[in-house]
Amino acid sequence: MKRRNCYQRSGVFLAAVLILTTVFCVVSEAAVPGKLKSVTYVSDAWVINFWNTESDHMEEELAQIAADGFNSIVLAVPWREFQPETAPVSYNSYAFAKLDRVMQAAQAQGLGVRLRVSYTWDHYEREQPTMRFRRMMKDEKLRSAWLEYVGKLYQSVCGYDNFCGGFITWEDFWNYMEDAPGLYTGRTAGVKEAEQIGFQEYLKKHYTLAEVQEYFGPKERIRDYTSVGIPGRNSPAYLLFYEFYDEYLMELLNEAQQVFPDLSMEVRLDVDPVKGRDGSDVGAEHFKTFPCGEASYTALMYSVSMGQKAGSLITAAEAVAMTVEQLQLVKAHNGGKPIYIDQLLYTDSTPGFEQNARLRQEELGDYLIMLPEVLDSYTNGYAVWSYRNYANNPVYNCQFALGDRGWETSRTRIVQRGGSSQARIQANGSLSQEIGHWISGKTRYDNHVRFTADSERPVWVSVRLGYRTEEVLVDGEMQFDLNFGPTEYDLVEFRARDEVYLDNICVYNFVQDGQVYDLDGNALSCLDGLRTLNRLFGE
Repeated sequence: MKRRNCYQRSGVFLAAVLILTTVFCVVSEAAVPGKLKSVTYVSDAWVINFWNTESDHMEEELAQIAADGFNSIVLAVPWREFQPETAPVSYNSYAFAKLDRVMQAAQAQGLGVRLRVSYTWDHYEREQPTMRFRRMMKDEKLRSAWLEYVGKLYQSVCGYDNFCGGFITWEDFWNYMEDAPGLYTGRTAGVKEAEQIGFQEYLKKHYTLAEVQEYFGPKERIRDYTSVGIPGRNSPAYLLFYEFYDEYLMELLNEAQQVFPDLSMEVRLDVDPVKGRDGSDVGAEHFKTFPCGEASYTALMYSVSMGQKAGSLITAAEAVAMTVEQLQLVKAHNGGKPIYIDQLLYTDSTPGFEQNARLRQEELGDYLIMLPEVLDSYTNGYAVWSYRNYANNPVYNCQFALGDRGWETSRTRIVQRGGSSQARIQANGSLSQEIGHWISGKTRYDNHVRFTADSERPVWVSVRLGYRTEEVLVDGEMQFDLNFGPTEYDLVEFRARDEVYLDNICVYNFVQDGQVYDLDGNALSCLDGLRTLNRLFGE
């Protein structure tokens, strides 16, 4: 066992966080697998609401992961759900208790655990979660609270023998880059924002005023650095904004590494289109982020669509060749560090990305079987994002792990039954939750309500979603999946004519399909390919 200090003091900004949280952890480096073969674990939920669900089959699920040849899992840990308040700071005891439970259950199955730190999305409160990440750029107290969260998270897991480190990701901080040009269109607002987030200071440090003027063009008069605002998305100056944001992410990573040793970052491999000063299309690459500071490895999301022509169907051989090319590119710019592919997207059914290049369906398994040598050469591991298919369920506390929190109830109690929390609705009782417009605005998709129910005798239950109501007859243990069509809604509601038990409430209009296991845990087409990959990789 090697003892190491969890924190190293660095800078005035971190002093308060470090003084409050510095302790020693015992870490067994021998217990960490050399090559990680991982899945992102969300049990039978969605990554967005995993931390407020029961996961009452966790032990069996983790045993299945190990049986399929994986030696580790990835947990996406949302900032807001673990640290609900930042002024003053408060923590969610249920989320941390569940983290302990997962660490222990994974250890019992011989599985390592790597954390995706500061995941953006959750259903914890109604506030838009991206607002925190935007404000953190210009609010030092909020930034300090984030660092405290990162440090507390590390302290919670670093003593476990199966702890395999963690990473942040550009994805979880990218909403600001996407939204800033539209948010700060006015001259006054844009200049104020550019000053507050440090963009003006960045330009002063790296560019002459004449160079800045050349990027912004003649329509934008740059008298001095204090007159610089947020550039428009089609302005050549947006290249400078990309550069600034990359430096900001590296500053964050460096600070976080002081409280979470060896924390890495999932880097952005995409080259973002931006207009050149001559009007041509040029690219904004992010190579300077690839070394990930003091981390021992670089994390990466990799999709088979990267580098391929949009809309094309590619063969397994073509996909493998491009995988090698892209991994070589990363290695050329990260100082030769190994790569951890935290999301290996060999297939992707996400709405809005239908035009991405795709592997031929019949060659998905071939691609996986051809990967071991490539992964051995360039990586220290990989992870599957959709090990078990998940629905985009916006329901909070959908398995009643937190009692009736988030629910409106009438003649309804949350009870323990068969080792699970369930809602017992008495005669003429009801159960409802406002779920807003998280997904209902996508009216071209059919909206479903999926749930399990049980009763001692036949009971009619009405289910309302928006303006539509469906009735079902519950007679013993049953599972339902009701299709309400492409309707908008704010509320899901259940009413029962007699006593009935409900559980696993899921409202959805999309299922992410990873072709490994379906929603009910049945095997799909890529399972054998992944088992072969796991058997050959790292051997």
